[in-house]
Amino acid sequence: MDNIAGKVVLITGGSSGLGEATARHLAEQGARVALAARRRDKLDTIVNDLTAKGLDARAYTLDVTSREAVQTTVDSVVADFGKLDVIINNAGLMAIAPMANTLVDEWDRMIDINIKGVLYGIAAALPIFTKQQSGHIINLSSVAG
Repeated sequence: MDNIAGKVVLITGGSSGLGEATARHLAEQGARVALAARRRDKLDTIVNDLTAKGLDARAYTLDVTSREAVQTTVDSVVADFGKLDVIINNAGLMAIAPMANTLVDEWDRMIDINIKGVLYGIAAALPIFTKQQSGHIINLSSVAG
């Protein structure tokens, strides 16, 4: 796992669940982690915990349904860390209501986060990776994806 040491990894949906666990694991392996999510208080708690251990982590408030916000976050990570090696598109929403309830607004929100949010992450990171001639895009999905 020492090949992750020093790599800059941006994780969307980094404030809880799989995103948080991934950030903690990768930071312990020496990655420099950028956690992005809507819930800044949760991000700050995680980052404070990691940095107290001497690990490199920063928090970015992000709503992946905004293409501009995703681009700004990616640009900020590059400015703050000097590069971006990996983006993990992890932010997601799982609607739990039965389909028969026809909660169309909930479906739209799920599509905005689970599909458009991923595409916005790819669109923001891909030009950087192309220019660097390196980089990894990892897209995670729940059963709702």
